[in-house]
Amino acid sequence: MKKITLALLVSTLCLSAQKPKSAEAEKQEIPQWIADIRALSEEDQKKYGESAQRSKQLFDQKRVFECLAEIRKAEEIYDQNPAILNLRGACYVEFRNFDKALDAFKTALEIQKGDFNVRFNIAEIKFVSQKYQESLADLESLLKEASGDSNYASMIPLIKFKSLLCKLKLKDADGAKEYIADTDFLSDSPIYYYGNAALEYNNDNGAEAEKWLARARRVFGNPKILAPWQDTLIEFGYVKSFYGGDLELESGPPTGE
Repeated sequence: MKKITLALLVSTLCLSAQKPKSAEAEKQEIPQWIADIRALSEEDQKKYGESAQRSKQLFDQKRVFECLAEIRKAEEIYDQNPAILNLRGACYVEFRNFDKALDAFKTALEIQKGDFNVRFNIAEIKFVSQKYQESLADLESLLKEASGDSNYASMIPLIKFKSLLCKLKLKDADGAKEYIADTDFLSDSPIYYYGNAALEYNNDNGAEAEKWLARARRVFGNPKILAPWQDTLIEFGYVKSFYGGDLELESGPPTGE
């Protein structure tokens, strides 16, 4: 089964009813949706917080139908929390209903303008919808914003990898290579290995590509670290999933060099 990498706004799923304690924080402009939640009755805040937390737990457990049901409970109380809308979009992605997912993400972005995670999800929807030029534009914008910001350091390699794949689809192999030009076997993410594997797949050299993937498995070991990268190759069409007839990352035997 194809899996799609999304970024969830976990920190804003549930909000405390308490106002900021510091004088400096009090001076900061509070987004309207936060003010709205704080204005709810104590009873509604409690119910809302419970449903919001429960919906995230259900999503993490892959109980997507139940998650959507819990989201509806939360939205009956308040329906403008961008984190809940983002989670709703993630549920639709699980069903591969990309139109509804995109609508949810766009609504979340209207409320929390410029949010990095939601913009990443929108770029991802365009990627899996094979709108590679649009996705690349969004990904490059995210990459420019993320550079030098430690908050997004963990996302930069995957953004570069998806950008590389977009370039390949757009027949710009030289441009694709630029995304891994500054990487090597000492890189702390799998981008060096997966980037080179993608380049080999693009050259119809599957055997060499498999060698790069085997190296990544040996270096990083933990399948959970490699899962977003492998899933991206599956979604892109370079690697078939278990359900498509080939072996998945965790099931496949290592390919020797």
